[in-house]
Amino acid sequence: MIMKGYFDGGNDSKNKRITVATVCGTSEQWRGFASAWKLILDAHNAPFIHTTDAVSLKGEFDKEKGWSRASVDALISDCVAVIAQYIDRLFIVTLSVDFDDYRRARETLPSLPNSVSEICATESAGFCFKWGRSIGANKYHLYFDQGEPFFGHIYDRKNHPKAKRAIPSLKEVIHLGEADMRFTPALQMADLFVWCINHNDKVSREWYGRLNRLTWRSLCLRYENLLNPKKGTLELVRSWVLPRRMPT
Repeated sequence: MIMKGYFDGGNDSKNKRITVATVCGTSEQWRGFASAWKLILDAHNAPFIHTTDAVSLKGEFDKEKGWSRASVDALISDCVAVIAQYIDRLFIVTLSVDFDDYRRARETLPSLPNSVSEICATESAGFCFKWGRSIGANKYHLYFDQGEPFFGHIYDRKNHPKAKRAIPSLKEVIHLGEADMRFTPALQMADLFVWCINHNDKVSREWYGRLNRLTWRSLCLRYENLLNPKKGTLELVRSWVLPRRMPT
């Protein structure tokens, strides 16, 4: 049984928080989703969904291209309807970290990773592995939105002998790569969840309320959580001497 996991992340508009959405399902559970999503895009003459651009009426959703708040809301509302049809068979979770909490935690515990994206990436991949094991998945396909830092942290572990020995699920990853969200409906869905979490203090759109009433998990690592990693984990990861990545 192959588990397909998709990961997309982003910061909130004030750059105070980072959020990663993880959407997972077996090949059978994903069956029909991409075609249903494409039918909605075609019906609204939309090339894809990028929520920030759509809501802001920018890029492909510019007013000069015929888009308006009403037409964008109609498009996203129909996308939420597709999500509602599939959400009970998929595993969906968002993970957020406030940058202030992360910086404060690292001052207290300098052995924390020097990049908050590393924490988000490894925790999110862990969600996928844990859920996969719970339903009997024995292989994994992992797709990360291209151009984001999360992929690199999992790539480093996947290609490090000691990391693979410590994290057996990495041995079962038979595809690990970046994907273009414009052609990947599951990443477009993940992007919508990220946008909603990062704007949850100032949204009044009808589709936003419907999305948040669906059954999915929204988690946040606070200062206290960051100070309490699993015993021995930081020391173990440090012993691998992974390639240096861009710090936060």
